[in-house]
Amino acid sequence: MPDYRSMIGSARDVDPIEIELLRGGELVSTLTGAFGQSLKETRLTAILGYLIALHPEPFLSLFGFGGVPQRVCLETRHHEGRSDILIETSIGTGVIEAKIDATDPLLQSGRYPARWIALLTHRVPRTTTIKRVRYVNWQQLARLLESLSRSRRTQLRLLSEDLLKYMQVHHMTRDRKSVEIYAREINEPVTLALFLKAQLYGCDYQAGSRLAEALYFAPHFGKSIANEYPGVSIGVSYVARIESVGNATTWQEFRELMIGKRGGAWWNRHKSLLQDLRRKWSWNKEKHRSFLLLGKPRLAFNPPVRKENLQRGKGWLSKRFYSFDELFVAWGE
Repeated sequence: MPDYRSMIGSARDVDPIEIELLRGGELVSTLTGAFGQSLKETRLTAILGYLIALHPEPFLSLFGFGGVPQRVCLETRHHEGRSDILIETSIGTGVIEAKIDATDPLLQSGRYPARWIALLTHRVPRTTTIKRVRYVNWQQLARLLESLSRSRRTQLRLLSEDLLKYMQVHHMTRDRKSVEIYAREINEPVTLALFLKAQLYGCDYQAGSRLAEALYFAPHFGKSIANEYPGVSIGVSYVARIESVGNATTWQEFRELMIGKRGGAWWNRHKSLLQDLRRKWSWNKEKHRSFLLLGKPRLAFNPPVRKENLQRGKGWLSKRFYSFDELFVAWGE
């Protein structure tokens, strides 16, 4: 009969090995991802609630809840709806409502009986008139998780690292390995003027996009726009640093976003151009868009990088994210 005690003893003398974990044929890189590869709010809030229970003080500070923490509840049913995370303290109750898309959870959160409401979302308006409500974006949570990932408490450190990595895998926050350049087509006058004069670019919002990681924006000018405007050549020639990315649906939300980021003087200076944009696009709650607020466009490639050197054929760009090295190689060709 084998001596299992001796086998266990010898196993302690060698380094442990790791093997791949697959779910549905896809590689799992996080503990949170082991419960499913798709991005789900319930997975995020379940791990977040567990972390809050482990070490509540920094989270109460982030979300603006007062008092001494006493209990954390997940998916609490109320008379109208169900809250994601509920925290009871010595002086009141706080609710955290999380959204992974561009939805504003303000209306939904108003149904919950709570002294404080924290809305964890990508869309943070410039101001809110409701005193008990605080908007927190995912990047702010990521910074707290980065801090907790250096904790001496093993459980707290490992779970913070895992949740942060899960958020990075699903492109909810920036990481140190950000992609360098986001490239899109510009082939009509309003979008061209926005880029060159207002240092702004707008596009449809895409959940899970790597846009949040990109450092620079590089438009590809099409043939029709190049033929119409002197000084604009076909291809990728300009590069602009991405200063920030915001989301909006209605014209009012867009206006508040721009004034909050750029100020009233900027808005008035570009008012005519912005009104052209208002007339050109439809604006309603069903139309979610991302807006890149850019630095000054720089002429980086002269002659421009031709599309044929970036892909096969001359159709729309089949790839939207590049490194500078990829563009320089294509430029050299």
